[in-house]
Amino acid sequence: QKAINGPSSIMAHTMMILVLSSLGLLIAKVGLSCALTPQPKPNFHRNHDQQQWIRLPHVDAAHTQLGRRQILNGGAAAASLFIPQQQASATTPLSTNEQSRTVVSIDEHPAIPVWPTWAGGRVVPVSLTEYGRLSDPYLLLAHHKHWFDPRDPLRKPFQKFGQITGLPYIDVEGFSMHPHRGFDILTYILDGSDGFRHRDSLGETPCTYRGGTAQWMRCGSGVLHEEFWETRQDRRTDIELFQIWINLPKTQKMDKPAILYVGKDTDHSWLEEETEGGEVRVRDVGATLNKAINSDSNVKSRPTINIQHATFQPGAKWKVHVPHKQSALLYVRRGIAAFPNTLSTITALQTATFAADGDFIDVWNVSKQNDLDVLLLTGDPLKESIAMGGPIVMNTSKEIQDAYQQLSEGKFLDRDTVLQQHALNRPK
Repeated sequence: QKAINGPSSIMAHTMMILVLSSLGLLIAKVGLSCALTPQPKPNFHRNHDQQQWIRLPHVDAAHTQLGRRQILNGGAAAASLFIPQQQASATTPLSTNEQSRTVVSIDEHPAIPVWPTWAGGRVVPVSLTEYGRLSDPYLLLAHHKHWFDPRDPLRKPFQKFGQITGLPYIDVEGFSMHPHRGFDILTYILDGSDGFRHRDSLGETPCTYRGGTAQWMRCGSGVLHEEFWETRQDRRTDIELFQIWINLPKTQKMDKPAILYVGKDTDHSWLEEETEGGEVRVRDVGATLNKAINSDSNVKSRPTINIQHATFQPGAKWKVHVPHKQSALLYVRRGIAAFPNTLSTITALQTATFAADGDFIDVWNVSKQNDLDVLLLTGDPLKESIAMGGPIVMNTSKEIQDAYQQLSEGKFLDRDTVLQQHALNRPK
């Protein structure tokens, strides 16, 4: 029998890692497990020095040449995703009783190994559209945790593999220039993390925002941006973040795009409190964001959302008010949680979805030794149909087709043209 630890075996193992990593990256960016449908190929051209971080050039809507690569190579975000038009789910009977909500389901979500696969890097994509009314207006929650070390011997081969195969996001450590339309994106960098490098078509100066800071982007009528993990030549960098896609009502799909930053080192400090005698610390991400939006005259307010990041000491309990009309979903980042009206527990990388049968949610940390860390998403449901084509989220399939046609013709950022076309085809 031949030795299994020879050079050929090592090479085969390395190639397997690269292939699995490539597949993981594609799934991670798409985030939702649906069939892939080809879309028109946009006219972006690869013309970018990978080693430089340059300011975004002037955007000429008729001759848009922004790409780090041919973005969307035949579709959105590495592969085009299309969810057929989905009718708004029937309204669940609502209760005005001041009682604790019951848990409808507890779901486990896979941790997809990426950046770096061989050392525990992963993303947990949570598709929220499948929960319908119970998670509306939230579309997607992605929990990223990665690190990059200049001494890592597999980083360069991994990037070279991406260049040779032409797979998007493999030859770069992040997400190349890509479009969004029709929803809001919140990217929340957790405390202590290194940063996320960002630049966009809005004319903002490229920046790196780090732990304790969040970026909110109103995609509205259309924006192009790129995001790359912070890497350094002198030390390892570690990044952990949540990215949340939040739907906009059809009346705001064509809002003017905008970006705000909240949290550490910004003009909008976190609204935080300690409850239950200091045993639970709550960072009210949603309230901080809503305050920032309402203070900016250039940005329209949106239907209510509440995003709360809570950390529990061992054995602590948290009772949080959630208006009966709102959807509610809880994600566990670390630890084990329980709810007083169910015999089940929920552990790391799982979600609990709640019925609209009460005005409170009770969460307990069942561990007497370890902390509990959770993210609670609540908000006013939009109750509208959803058509999703990768990074484009509208109400009808025709609007998705229009968006990709505009990308193909170089008119995606031509706001006047986009508004005129939307006025002719928008849903009644």
